Amino acid sequence: MPYPYKSVTNALLNKMRSKGANVTPLKLQKLLYYACGYYLAATRGRPLIDRTFKAWVYGPVLPVLYYHFRHYGNDTIVSLAYDFDPMSGAPVPVPTPVDKAFFDRLVDFVVAAYGHYSGRRLSEMTHGPGNPWGKTRLDNPGIENPGIDQFRMLEYFAKSVEFKDMAAVDEPRA
Repeated sequence: MPYPYKSVTNALLNKMRSKGANVTPLKLQKLLYYACGYYLAATRGRPLIDRTFKAWVYGPVLPVLYYHFRHYGNDTIVSLAYDFDPMSGAPVPVPTPVDKAFFDRLVDFVVAAYGHYSGRRLSEMTHGPGNPWGKTRLDNPGIENPGIDQFRMLEYFAKSVEFKDMAAVDEPRA
């Protein structure tokens, strides 16, 4: 069962903060994209989150995440993703997954491999040759912000050099 995207978002934000690193909305989008791609590859096709990325001009974007954090612009995100308490209406941070060793290893891996890059650099990296974003844009001329097929992400991330490190981690197969 996929995780809520806000839970994974908060896990990435918490891990980056524990490293003393700043995260902009653009950087967060790309870190989440990489986490989703590697998770798909490691689990042979199980999605990490309950949403689909779109092929926007600056790379893969999860629109709901964009709208949640867009008020930060190019500045550092200082809050966690939140939902609203149904009783009080107050914002409440969404909890991260607990007791999930593989999930924690995935977050550690993505932050170690990509957390030191800027959002702009990560965006450029998602535009590399043969990547899911580029193939999606090419296959859908004239369509604004088409969805990125998860099979395309699975295929790409399973072939990546970095995946060899991630693949060594045992994830229970469903």
